[in-house]
Amino acid sequence: MIRAGTRVLARLADRIAWNLTNSGDLSHLVDVRPLQNGEIGKVADELNPARNVATHKGRLKLQDDGMLVYLIAWIGDTPVGHGMLLWEGPTGSPKQHIDRLCPYVEDLWVRKDLRSRGVGARILAEMTILSIAHGYDSLSLSVGVDNNRAIKLYESMGFTRVRMPRFTLSGMVSMANGETQFWSENCQYMLKSLDFREEREIEIA
Repeated sequence: MIRAGTRVLARLADRIAWNLTNSGDLSHLVDVRPLQNGEIGKVADELNPARNVATHKGRLKLQDDGMLVYLIAWIGDTPVGHGMLLWEGPTGSPKQHIDRLCPYVEDLWVRKDLRSRGVGARILAEMTILSIAHGYDSLSLSVGVDNNRAIKLYESMGFTRVRMPRFTLSGMVSMANGETQFWSENCQYMLKSLDFREEREIEIA
């Protein structure tokens, strides 16, 4: 699991991911770490069918170049989720509406049968710790306006909706079977404060 180098931040990651309302929570079993070259084949074969080997290789290259961190969630030796943390914010919309860029969560995905069981929360917790460790004071993401499950998760972890125009995100997805699919989603922008002093006060209390 990614750690920022202090016990306080390690405990913070556990607290962020913990979901008291879900008795099926699996976050304590989840290990989140950046993708390594030797894991690409397994991740491509066993994780998201909408992400092929070329996609994972491309993201690993960007990670090696310092542009992002491509996190994979594991339970044992099985990959169960992924997400990218882009250090310089989104590459397209809603960038035109943002005054100040900060790390940006992109392509957060969890295996369907494990959703709402703490996996996504664990990935977000590690992204939070990484952002704090690199000196940032906020973390951002975009979410579909009709994706109530995701919005509930993000709000429970401290993200708030930013007052700005809604926007459309779209693109092409290369499936693992070689097919290409188009996707489009009406989204809103959310922001989370990473004021470490506030987090520490909550933990001590």
